[in-house]
Amino acid sequence: MCCIACLSCQSQGKTDLEKTDFSKNYKEILKGARVKTEAREMVTTLPIAHTPDVSNFTFGNIAFTNSRANAIKSSSVGVLINNTTERSTEGIKIEVEDTAAGNELLAYLKSKYKAPKVLSGIPGKNSEGKVLGNSAYAWTLKDKTLVLVQYYEYTDNKPNISSVLFMVDNKATAPEVQQNVAARIIKTFTP
Repeated sequence: MCCIACLSCQSQGKTDLEKTDFSKNYKEILKGARVKTEAREMVTTLPIAHTPDVSNFTFGNIAFTNSRANAIKSSSVGVLINNTTERSTEGIKIEVEDTAAGNELLAYLKSKYKAPKVLSGIPGKNSEGKVLGNSAYAWTLKDKTLVLVQYYEYTDNKPNISSVLFMVDNKATAPEVQQNVAARIIKTFTP
């Protein structure tokens, strides 16, 4: 009983990104975290504010842990914004560099939002017997689209699956390319 109460207390102070209100400013969503901004996130082409302080956040019942300080790649949570002037929230980007957490995230999405549209399946083994490449899944909901991409890679000669989850407003448009953001993400990860 004590353990359950302790876990409940720990998760109460965390922000559930699944419930993100897109009408909030990125500073409200990422409050209390070290935030960096970039003029352009590569896939969506939208500006992004992001933090490596992922332990402050959950997605549903999936908790994230910060990457080691000396990690080659680190997990992050970001808020996609429409432009650098208005800074309206258009979506969320979560990068998870932990195989177990990424697999938990995929299982959670499948249980909550049912079977996804498979954009690209799990890659097969190459001539060296290694699985390299990515798989991608999409869930199109009434007002938002979720796309989960899992990258099969090797770090220090050990297999690892890093995951990136995009959750974007279905009305969001990337101004530079005049394209719907959800459609752009789906097109990017469809062979």
